[in-house]
Amino acid sequence: MANQQWVVGSFVATFILIQTLFSVAAQAATYTVRSTEIPEFIQLQGLVEATKQATVSAQVSGRVNEVTVDVGDNVPAGTTILTITALEHDHLVAQAQAEVSAWQATFHAEEQELARISSLVERELASVAELDRAQARYDHAKAQLRGAQAALARSQEQLSYTEVKAPYSGIVSARWVEPGELVQPGTPLLSGFAPTELRIHVDLPATYARSANTFQRAAVDGVEPNRMIIFPTVDSASGTVRVRLELAADSEFMPGQWVPVQIQVAAHEGLLIPRAAVQRQGELYLVRVQDHGWRAVRIGAVTGEMVEVMSGVAVGEVIEYEP
Repeated sequence: MANQQWVVGSFVATFILIQTLFSVAAQAATYTVRSTEIPEFIQLQGLVEATKQATVSAQVSGRVNEVTVDVGDNVPAGTTILTITALEHDHLVAQAQAEVSAWQATFHAEEQELARISSLVERELASVAELDRAQARYDHAKAQLRGAQAALARSQEQLSYTEVKAPYSGIVSARWVEPGELVQPGTPLLSGFAPTELRIHVDLPATYARSANTFQRAAVDGVEPNRMIIFPTVDSASGTVRVRLELAADSEFMPGQWVPVQIQVAAHEGLLIPRAAVQRQGELYLVRVQDHGWRAVRIGAVTGEMVEVMSGVAVGEVIEYEP
């Protein structure tokens, strides 16, 4: 009785399998097997970094007054991100402004005096020597005014350093100071990077450098980079060549992240068929060949929506499958 049940069960399972396979064939698309060049890739790990990344440092001495941003904030270029209190720079600017005002008054007075003396000389009511002395005083006042204006510009520039601005649009990645801390020129304040300009560095074994340079093809976690640069030197310690991959602006990677990288180093002729054409039944991979029924195949590497067939089909045969 048990043997009869087993036979009946096996028959039902076989019938269901055949029915499933033939139902797939009922709505089949077709694909003609042909020989094509199949790329061969080496699998590596790459480190993501930002093309634009920087640490902003203090350029004046003083005390941190306010930090207006924090880690993770998206900051537009030119935004004030930190302020420093430096009273001596305020005093220097005020002193320089006073110097400019004083020399402006002197310059205007000497300018008027030079015009008056020139008029008298023309009417022969003053000597040329007086005109020379007036011209000298005018030139001196003019030079002093220019010097005072330059000193004011320098002091104003130093004062502007107390208001730290973002050099470019980006995300704050680190905060090194807090309000109330004393800083000196060179003290790190904040770090950030531009998320729209990312690249990946990969160390490729030097034996593959020539072929990788020939094919110029790579993929980063399945995404093709915008540009691939192979450095022209070999690291003597590791025997590798540095490869730089520039990513698209909309990539979702983060600086410091390790990601899988594929670099093409060879190619061979082989047979590719759609992945959808392959049906797995247990340990077997099956495809339906037009006019020949189902056939077991041995598959190889997957390339996008296609899969390499190592054996089981031949060039020119037509595969039927459900798209």
